[in-house]
Amino acid sequence: MSMLAAIDLGGTHCRFARFTATPRGMALDAVETCPTADLQDSGAILEQWGNCLHTPLSQVAALVMGVAGPVQDGLRARLSNAPLQIDLKAVMPHFGLRRARVVNDFVCEACACLTRVGERSRHLLGPADLPCPAHRSPREALAPVAVLGAGTGLGSGWLVPQTGSGQLRWLPLPSEAGHQAFAFLGREEEDFAAFAREWLGRPFLRPDDVVTGRGLVVLHKFLTGRELSPAAAAAEGLVGDQPTLCWYARFLGRTCAHWGLATLCYSGLFLTGGMLLRNPAVTEHPSFREGFYMASELGVLERIPVRRYAEAYSGLWGAAWLGAGLAGVSTEG
Repeated sequence: MSMLAAIDLGGTHCRFARFTATPRGMALDAVETCPTADLQDSGAILEQWGNCLHTPLSQVAALVMGVAGPVQDGLRARLSNAPLQIDLKAVMPHFGLRRARVVNDFVCEACACLTRVGERSRHLLGPADLPCPAHRSPREALAPVAVLGAGTGLGSGWLVPQTGSGQLRWLPLPSEAGHQAFAFLGREEEDFAAFAREWLGRPFLRPDDVVTGRGLVVLHKFLTGRELSPAAAAAEGLVGDQPTLCWYARFLGRTCAHWGLATLCYSGLFLTGGMLLRNPAVTEHPSFREGFYMASELGVLERIPVRRYAEAYSGLWGAAWLGAGLAGVSTEG
């Protein structure tokens, strides 16, 4: 039995968790959350983990931190939507931490589908009879898995299958697909794009500007004239027959289609993020399906199973899965 530390550092919230890993699997023992703005540096983050979970980091077999931003050399990173920078190498000795790794948060989200999070996900579109990636055989897993999530920012990542000696392993890879230019179609959407570029002060718009909490605020303002917080805009606009829901669902479906076409993720596209977990009406709206099936002549998107995570702590589960590998702990019972 080994103790693992997991941290999911987002632009708005930071989540801390302690897991126990055994050959029979992993168990989430405790989880706490604090505002990211309360954390000033790497030392403060590690100190907060120990204080919140009442456990010295010297007792854990490994720590993995998922960060919502680009990562350098496995121990340093910076947040995309907050000023905080991470450097674990400088602070690990102070906490007696033996093994640690910093990864993009959507590497963690991608690995989460290999845990119970993937098994409990909800089917949305495409083939419904494929087993979850954790239960595939080498012959069944010849295509990648992709994950995409909307929250404070838009994150993406994927898993590439590696086979050898009759075994299947998944190689997690980061992505910054949320920072590509977003494609708008038709006069109405172009009018919105012009409005949003001026509102946000950007020369071009990215999915990170369109299908996140920030994007929802701008979209709701454009359609209704009402300027609200992300939470209030979701409560008012992502319900019933509101035009905000229709537009947002279509934009999200199109974003998912672009990522599906880029990765050819026939082993599954998993969706996550606070915007989607708190507002399931988005992925169940007909406009989401309409936006996703944007290239019917290829016959590609119809082959991709699209699923939505149902658990709020998916990033922590993925971090723990990576931590078990870092510590050399088998969790396949």
